[in-house]
Amino acid sequence: MSKRLHHFYEFGPFRLDLNEYLLLQDDEPVPLPPKVFETLMILVERSGRVVSKEEMIETLWPDRYVEESNLTQNIFMLRKALGEGQKSQYIETVPKRGYRFVAPVKEIIEESEDRAAERPVAAREAGPEEKAAARREEAVTTLAVLPMVNESGDPELEYLADGITESIINSLSRLRQVHIIARSVAFSYKGRDADALMVGRELMADAVLVSRVLVQGGVFIIQAEMVEAATGWQVWGGRYNLPPSDIQMAQDVVSARITEGLRLRLTEEERRRLGKHYTVNPEAYQFYLKARYYWNRRSVEGYQKAIEYFQEATRLDPGYALAYSGLADTYVAFDFYGILPPWETSPKAKTAAINALLIDDTLAEAHTSLACVKMMYERDWSNAEREFRRAIEVDPNYAHAHNWHSHFLMAMGRIEESLAESRLALKLDPLNDSINQYLGWHYIHARQFARAISQLEKCLELNPDFFLARVTLGMAYEQNGEFVKAVEEFEKARLIYDSPLLLGFLGHAYAMKGEREAAVEALRELEQASARTYIPPYCIALIYTALGEKQHAFEWFEKAYAAQNEWLNWIKVAPEVDSLRSEPQFGSLLRRLNLVDDQ
Repeated sequence: MSKRLHHFYEFGPFRLDLNEYLLLQDDEPVPLPPKVFETLMILVERSGRVVSKEEMIETLWPDRYVEESNLTQNIFMLRKALGEGQKSQYIETVPKRGYRFVAPVKEIIEESEDRAAERPVAAREAGPEEKAAARREEAVTTLAVLPMVNESGDPELEYLADGITESIINSLSRLRQVHIIARSVAFSYKGRDADALMVGRELMADAVLVSRVLVQGGVFIIQAEMVEAATGWQVWGGRYNLPPSDIQMAQDVVSARITEGLRLRLTEEERRRLGKHYTVNPEAYQFYLKARYYWNRRSVEGYQKAIEYFQEATRLDPGYALAYSGLADTYVAFDFYGILPPWETSPKAKTAAINALLIDDTLAEAHTSLACVKMMYERDWSNAEREFRRAIEVDPNYAHAHNWHSHFLMAMGRIEESLAESRLALKLDPLNDSINQYLGWHYIHARQFARAISQLEKCLELNPDFFLARVTLGMAYEQNGEFVKAVEEFEKARLIYDSPLLLGFLGHAYAMKGEREAAVEALRELEQASARTYIPPYCIALIYTALGEKQHAFEWFEKAYAAQNEWLNWIKVAPEVDSLRSEPQFGSLLRRLNLVDDQ
């Protein structure tokens, strides 16, 4: 019976879901580190009474000494997540004693979809320790793969440490018997002095993989150990001396030892996938790792280097499907910066995606790459959706397939489906910069501007230098009527990377703010530059739209259509063009974009 119960608490606009280990605000997930979630759980389950600091520390960190500051930090993060100001709306500090949850709480236990029992909080039957233990018994084995530590003293080898870690995570994520903590969460520990026991408890992981790499005499020395989080015992440990030509063996050996240590019973198909090599060329593999390292920076310079290294990997091994897929993805992501004309990037992206599929049509990454090409450049919506669905069928845990599918669904105006995919992507990879940024972008197009602002502010806490997140936050402020903040945010983005695309959004904001001269100046600068080099026509059309010059706006939207300008693909739902929707030219543009629903 207990396995069928759905147990949660409600207070204010929040719902604390114990089964999913999730805090929701107005049905939207509120990201919380595991220990902060457990802190909230303790307070809510003891609602109305003072919980001493000693009791909370003993419950949160059993059999381990921690400073009181650890608890204080949890409370601080919790108050921030709940949106508390100077007045304690939810958590009261009782001087010299502890903390008390003061908001009214309702506990609900659902036994089925159509029957629920409600009772006062005081009637609880089990504490957080028992419930956590029950969850662990029912769950599959959970493993955290911490970022490999580069002890070589050579910062140029960071790509190798990060790349091997990511390869191990991706390889093990395809096994159904083990849950691998998402890359974005694991990499949040990069550069931190965190021991395996602490990480295991914070992430509710059964085991933690810790590894390091150094170089001696041209040989890579990799040391790895898997630690049982509950006891601190070493499940296994190993040291591997590998020449550069054998570095890919590190992924194979470590992955195999993990499955042995966790006593996983693999099928023949799982063993085949686990030992699958996408290249046998060691140089190509290292260039691929370098490309992924720079791709994960999500910056103009990062994408430029990623393209260079992916190309080198495919030159060294023309049968390297993953490298072709990565190259296609980089061109697509790069285009959002509006640097290269789409007629240059689209053929390269399509060729790379098709090459990846011709080599390996079981690769979810390759199907996602082709789907993005079909969506971004060709506006071939039906085949784009087919490829997205095929990617998700091949690998349901591939977060980027769900994230890009959400982009597609938004372009179609299928708002609720888009949100569901975006949430799933976030659940699979909760601290991923791009996925968090896209959720904010989703809220803008769903006309939920306050939520967009909140989401994007959280995203920028993860990565303050993420250019597209800054631009998107400026868009959200503008649509929310906060024009001064919008301009400030665009100016901050300009310090990260000054691009014509950004000037277009800035000019639009100036016009909406009433600063017509500044908007016209931005427009003049972009139009003059467009005579010399590629300027995304969409951003010029935006300024004309805000200035109320509709005819000129449509002229530039037509140029955007002819140039395959990718920003035009979401015009069906973009709020910045709402003033044009009643014009006949707008309906004509939607029809040619194949964005009008069939009658």
